[in-house]
Amino acid sequence: MPRGQWRRAISLYIQERLFLFILVGLLFAMGIVFGTLSAQNLEPGQKTELLQYIHFFFQGMKQETQPVTDAVLARNAIFNHLKTIFFFSLLGISVIGVPLILFLLFAKGYILGFTIGFILQQLAGKGFLFTVTSVFPHYVLIIPALMIAGVANIDLAGALLRSRFGKVTRPVSTDLVQGLGLNGLALSLLILSGLIEGFVSPLFIYWVAKLF
Repeated sequence: MPRGQWRRAISLYIQERLFLFILVGLLFAMGIVFGTLSAQNLEPGQKTELLQYIHFFFQGMKQETQPVTDAVLARNAIFNHLKTIFFFSLLGISVIGVPLILFLLFAKGYILGFTIGFILQQLAGKGFLFTVTSVFPHYVLIIPALMIAGVANIDLAGALLRSRFGKVTRPVSTDLVQGLGLNGLALSLLILSGLIEGFVSPLFIYWVAKLF
């Protein structure tokens, strides 16, 4: 397919499902907000324990004589992403699993918000630098991948539901293939993010750790 047709197809897909993209984006953003608020409202003892863990982590990194990339970390991250896409797909095909997809998107945002919120609150400028170098590089791919997978599988669930009531405008197989392709795209982004998390982020973390 020529590049211009690809662009039109993508633009049309987004326009037809704009509500879903907004819904998914809002839920993820709400998760980030609630996660950040939760980090700010931790008990003093919990804050101390988490902060000690962070400092212990940085002290360990400072003792390294050179950056250490981690194939195990990359492999585990990719495996977790595989499970996420598989679970999203399963929930979409089941139709009734759509609320769980929405909940998982909120939870992913909550975890991100909690992590960033706590680090920024406790480490200020150094925390910002750490967040930019260690979290941003792979999350810049994770966030759009989760949105693509979320919208694709919610849309697939809607198509399957319409087919059960005979309200179809095209074969269900078309929606299945489309959903499979979009899940594949999301997975590709997530695999790349896993490689960045294991082989690129540690390089940045190594240099940031020198500031602690």
